[in-house]
Amino acid sequence: MEREADDGTSFSIAGGAGRVKYTLAEIELTARGIDLVGQDAQELAASLGSELRWMSHFAAGLLASGLQAANGTQYAARAAEAVLSSAQGSVAAAAQGVAELALHASAAAQRYGAAEAETVARENAQRMKALFGGIEVSSAGIFGPLVLWWQVHKLQDDAARAGLRDKTEDLLNYGPAYLAGLLGPMAGLAYLLGREPSGQGPSGQGPSRVRPNAGVLPAAGLRRFFDWTGLAKPGHLELRRVPAAEWHGRPEDWRPGRAVPDPSGGVQVDVEPGAAGLLAGSRDAYGYPPGSIVVDRLDRPDGTRAWIVHLPGTEDWSQVDSVNPMDLEGDLEGMTAAQPTLFRQQQIVVQEMMKQALTDAGALPTEDVMITGHSGGGIHAAAAAANPAFLADFNLRMIIIAGAPARNLPVLPAVKVLDLQNEDDIVAAADYGPPPGSANWVTVTSHRPGAPHGKDPVEVIKAAHDLGNYIDDAHALERSSDPGIKAVRESVGVFMGGVAAARGPMNVPGGGAVKVSRRVYQGRDVDDTSLGNGQPDKRQPGRRPA
Repeated sequence: MEREADDGTSFSIAGGAGRVKYTLAEIELTARGIDLVGQDAQELAASLGSELRWMSHFAAGLLASGLQAANGTQYAARAAEAVLSSAQGSVAAAAQGVAELALHASAAAQRYGAAEAETVARENAQRMKALFGGIEVSSAGIFGPLVLWWQVHKLQDDAARAGLRDKTEDLLNYGPAYLAGLLGPMAGLAYLLGREPSGQGPSGQGPSRVRPNAGVLPAAGLRRFFDWTGLAKPGHLELRRVPAAEWHGRPEDWRPGRAVPDPSGGVQVDVEPGAAGLLAGSRDAYGYPPGSIVVDRLDRPDGTRAWIVHLPGTEDWSQVDSVNPMDLEGDLEGMTAAQPTLFRQQQIVVQEMMKQALTDAGALPTEDVMITGHSGGGIHAAAAAANPAFLADFNLRMIIIAGAPARNLPVLPAVKVLDLQNEDDIVAAADYGPPPGSANWVTVTSHRPGAPHGKDPVEVIKAAHDLGNYIDDAHALERSSDPGIKAVRESVGVFMGGVAAARGPMNVPGGGAVKVSRRVYQGRDVDDTSLGNGQPDKRQPGRRPA
């Protein structure tokens, strides 16, 4: 679905309530279940028929016996016979209807399977096209650079139409085939022979457009490489609560609207009770000391409490493994969170930060929690929502993420997801494909005015990934009537204690902000000295927001 905002930005929305895509196996399972119900109903109808015949013979025999009160008993038997006859007819009709429904479900499964097979065929065609594209360059001899230039030019035109994100996903998925072709026909043939059958899931059960964990293997391989080379070192978390005086520099530099110290240890902050206002908490996290996350305590009108954790994105690119948990190593920890035992650094530092910060702030296991995150912070939000151990400690209800490659993290169905992306955000393409179209995961792709044509590609990429632009997108979605967005709005309203819901769509003008008590926590990823030369070799990083 697409909707256009006042500034000309349009949106494609996938997933969420009212737009659930069932897999082939689920449709087939449903068809079999319906068919079993129909068989049970047919058996019940047959049993009622037997009882009806027995009742009819009993009534006739009773009348022929001439016994006293036979007429009255026969009247009751005839009434029971009529009830049985009516029940048999109803059950038989229901059985026929259920059987027809099972046939329709089976037909739907066949149609879905055919559509998936067609999608797989298109995927194979794309892969073969990439393979032969590489062979074209390798076979062109001295004209190879000219062929390569034409291919790059064509790729730029395609990116201008489809967006950099989707073309980057294509490069990640089909790049190996192109490189194999570039090495020559024999390498291309070896690539084809070495590939597993396309479109099959891990167990080979039916077609699937893109395997759900397509981006896990590259992330795991890169992390193993960093482990092997020593660029990433095992470490542990050190956490401290940041005093309010250190949040924004010297006290005299505080501006109106900034946080004000509170005697209770928290700081009272105004938050807009909508997706945009909540996501702004991640923007605030970028402004605190390096390696900081935010924990907001919400005191609801009904006396209950809820907690909102705000995560920044990747802050340090100066080295793979820095003292700042929000670095490249941290991103890879989040993307491979489901395979912790494969790596020397088994602790997921950012998740541990969230756990310790929430515990220190006073969060109870039964109290609702929400996480917002931009870029790498979105990866960690999704990783926490996919981790049963984290969910056992905290009642995580929802995550709001922006510009995050999080599709490979199997967020549990009980956690609602609002996933904001942009058609030119290549960071969101690092998970190798689109997010799942499920009832709990709503993905919004913004198509902001201004295509890459004629613009500096670097500026286009920066603007696409900018958190401020994503917050503007969230504001533009506030009045959307899309069923998935409406479900998100209702979830936000429930989480905020009914405040947002009472105002209408997201945060319609006329309602006030909600006060929360804010704490800021700074984490350090400190090397385990017992595993190295005895001395930590991490340096305090500079702050370089993604």
